[in-house]
Amino acid sequence: MRRLRTWAAMGTVAGLLLAGCGDAPESTSKETAEYPSIIEQSDDYDPDATFTFGYTAFPPSWDPTESTSSADRIPYSIVYDGLFIEKADDSSFVPGLATGYEPAEDGKSVTLTLREGLKFSDGTEFDAEAVKFNLDRNRAEGSRLAGELYQVESVEVVDPLTVKINVSGGIKPLLTSLIGRAGLVVSPKAVADGVLKDKPVGIGPYVSTDIEPGVEATFERTPDYWEPEAQKVKTRVHRFIADDQSRYNALISGEIDGAQINPDQLNAAEDAGIQTLAKPSTLFLNFGMNISVEPFDNVEVRKALNMAIDREGIAKGLYDGHCTPQVQPFPEGGVGYNEEVGDGLDVYPFDPEQAKEILAEQGVTDLEFDTVAPNVTIYTKFAEIVQENFAQAGITVTVKSIPSQQLVQDYIIDKTVYTSSSVTTGIIDPDFVWGSFVSPTASSNPGGTTDPDITKYATEGANALEDADRTAAYAKMVDAWMANPPHIIPVCMIHLAAGYAPGVAGAAQNLSGMNDLRYVSVAPEE
Repeated sequence: MRRLRTWAAMGTVAGLLLAGCGDAPESTSKETAEYPSIIEQSDDYDPDATFTFGYTAFPPSWDPTESTSSADRIPYSIVYDGLFIEKADDSSFVPGLATGYEPAEDGKSVTLTLREGLKFSDGTEFDAEAVKFNLDRNRAEGSRLAGELYQVESVEVVDPLTVKINVSGGIKPLLTSLIGRAGLVVSPKAVADGVLKDKPVGIGPYVSTDIEPGVEATFERTPDYWEPEAQKVKTRVHRFIADDQSRYNALISGEIDGAQINPDQLNAAEDAGIQTLAKPSTLFLNFGMNISVEPFDNVEVRKALNMAIDREGIAKGLYDGHCTPQVQPFPEGGVGYNEEVGDGLDVYPFDPEQAKEILAEQGVTDLEFDTVAPNVTIYTKFAEIVQENFAQAGITVTVKSIPSQQLVQDYIIDKTVYTSSSVTTGIIDPDFVWGSFVSPTASSNPGGTTDPDITKYATEGANALEDADRTAAYAKMVDAWMANPPHIIPVCMIHLAAGYAPGVAGAAQNLSGMNDLRYVSVAPEE
């Protein structure tokens, strides 16, 4: 058996493997649905306040085309407006830099009407040419956002405030993508000047005043911004705190005003007087493989690996039950969810002995490989639990915890490591899973191949206009997924959580996983 190793072994941290050992503790917090997902806005707020948010990610670049994770949306949203903006209550979208859209009757194009009289923070005029520039750039070869705009054939300037987007299909998924990173609009002049990597230049409620790369960024109100309601604090600070306990401690101590917290911290945070939010999301933990490499090119091996992961144990032990264990990649209740398949655990239960037998039948013995994981505490723990799970099936895994940017470089671009233990980025339309993770050209599919039936039905689901037709197509896609598992193994759909100090209002937790802080406010000090 080929030995898939590129790094020296890394010690496993004691105490992190409970979820993989069949003895995960019972949940100590409430059900996710019992927590609110929005802190209602207050009329009593301090317009001169500073709001500091602690988060698990810091953009490796302020150029969205170089973004390695949708987590970058949180800091990006401070300085960049998108064509559309995600609503906090139902995760639909509202006008942003585009005030409206009109799909063509033949389904082959959609026309956007743009907001008038805006300028980028460097003084450049915002118009249809700027939007065309951004859409063409975001979908170009080499852009990390191309998978979110794969259906765009061309972009036309109709007049200074009108843009026509010609598509090969999938208008609904495209519009949903435009609330994410793919719909962000940056200054064309800043791109030409080569400054965007280090300094954001866009149209947003705040402008950057000080950036310490990988540590902290500070922002002040944008003068004459088009939506003053999105500027309820004077200063916004985004602070990178990768360690879960350090981030939680900073929140509890009052060092920061809000933070992403882990679901297993909800109970303690609530007891400490913190306002807690939680909501299921479209993000899912996953184990990914390069299926151009043996033995991952063998579908029977992929079936065995599906059975070697303890999804229920991970959901309980790592997320305190705030993660829905399942095999299919779409959340329950969504347009892509296959009701008949359900969680799929009857087809792929945790059965390391059966997995070991399948591997032996395929002549795969002494399997060893490396897996890369983001260097965020909970995702490193996830990789270590997968490591323990696989060990029960006779598979030796070495975990390497690295920054997301390096993970992309090693696993996707250079292909020097053949597996990853990570989390998907979040867009609420099921087509995003296809375009960004599963299609042969998807940025997160290093092997570049996909089952033809998955391809067929994913395309049908994207192109259908009615939800019922889309659901029928995606049901067939999920059936094909179960029969021939692709390179990405879903583990559980994550319920994300956040905590906010008393006096913070206007924050929300969105279905896409976004910490929605657009209208955040802070009460006056007593």
